[in-house]
Amino acid sequence: MRLSACLIVKNEERFLAACLDSILPHVDEIVVVDTGSTDSSIEIAQARRARVMNYAWADDFAAARNTGVDAATGDWILYIDADEQLSLPAGRSLADNLGGDGAFAGLVRFFPRLNSTPYWEYRLFRNDPRLRFKGAMHETIVPDLEALRRSIGAEVVQSPATLIHYGYEGDLTPKFRRNLPWLRDAVAREPDRLYYWFDLARSLAGLEETTEALAVAREGFQRATEQLDDRERAVGSALADLLATLLVEVGEDPLPVIEAGLRLKPEQPQLLLSKARRLIEIGRLAEAHAIVAKLCAVDADAMIDATLAYDRSLFTRTAPHLLGITLLRLGRTAEATAAFARAAADTPEDRGYAEQVAHLQRASLG
Repeated sequence: MRLSACLIVKNEERFLAACLDSILPHVDEIVVVDTGSTDSSIEIAQARRARVMNYAWADDFAAARNTGVDAATGDWILYIDADEQLSLPAGRSLADNLGGDGAFAGLVRFFPRLNSTPYWEYRLFRNDPRLRFKGAMHETIVPDLEALRRSIGAEVVQSPATLIHYGYEGDLTPKFRRNLPWLRDAVAREPDRLYYWFDLARSLAGLEETTEALAVAREGFQRATEQLDDRERAVGSALADLLATLLVEVGEDPLPVIEAGLRLKPEQPQLLLSKARRLIEIGRLAEAHAIVAKLCAVDADAMIDATLAYDRSLFTRTAPHLLGITLLRLGRTAEATAAFARAAADTPEDRGYAEQVAHLQRASLG
C-alpha cells in the first residue's frame, strides 16, 4: 500500500516545515498544491522532496484539493493542512486498518486547538475517482463517501493517527475577515449545510458584528431544528450555544434556545454548561448542581466526540468553578472549597481561585 499526503499551501512558511517533517516518515509521496506563495513555502516543500504544483487560485478550496488528489499516485490519500501536524503512537503505521477491501475512508483523532478535546475527522480515503472534495469552502469528501456507502457498502475505519491543528491560536481576527465573503457566498449557495451558518455567525461575532451574527445564528439554528442527520444536528447544537451566548449579550433569556439545542444533542457539554450557568442565575441550584457535577466527572484526557471538540478547561476549570458557586449557595462550604481548589489547580496563574479557597478555609475555621 502506498500513501500520498496532499495539501494546499499559500504563504505558510511559519508552519509548513513542521507539518511536512511530521508526515515524511509515514507517507510515500507528498503533493503540495501552491496557490501563489510569495514567501519561502515552495522552497521549504521542495527541500523535503514534495512535488509542488502551481495552481491559479479560483476561490474554491475543493477544486484546489482535487487538483492534488488527481495528481497523487498513492493507493490512499492523507489530506492535511500546512498548519497541522501528524502524530502516531510508537509502532503504529498510517496504513493500519486500511487494508480491508471494503475500507474506503479512515477517521483520525483531530485536535482543532491545542487545549481542546479531539473529535473524529475523515482525513484518510482511498484514491478512487469516485471520492473527491465538494464545497468551495470547508470542503469535504463526505457527500461522495456517503454515496459509496449507499451504493457498495463502503466502510469507514478508525486510524491510530492524530492530527493537531496549530493555526487557531492567538488573534483570529484576520481569519474572520478573510473568511467572511467566502462564508456569505457559501451560505447563499448551500443553505442546507449548517456548518456554513455556524462559521459565518462565529466570524461575525468575532468581528463584533453582533446584530448580524445574531440574525445568522437564528436562521442557522432554525434550519438545524429541521435536521434528521446526526452530524448536522451536532452542528446545530453548537449553533444553539453560539446563539445563546449572543442572546445573553443583548439581554435576552437564552434558556429556551439552550433547551432546544439539547434536544438535538442531549449530552452536549458546552450546552449543558450554558444551561447550568443560567440555572444558577435564576436560582434553580439543585438542577444546576446535577449538571456541573456530571461535567466534573468527565475525563477530559479520554474524551472524544464524533463531531465536536470542546475546550478542556470546560471540564477542568469552568465546571468545577460553577460547582463551587452552586455548593456555596447551597450552604455546603467544605465541598465548595474542594471544587474551587480543583479549579485553582487547573489555573495556578490565577490568584483569584487560590484566594477564594484560602478565604473559605479561614471561614470554616471560624
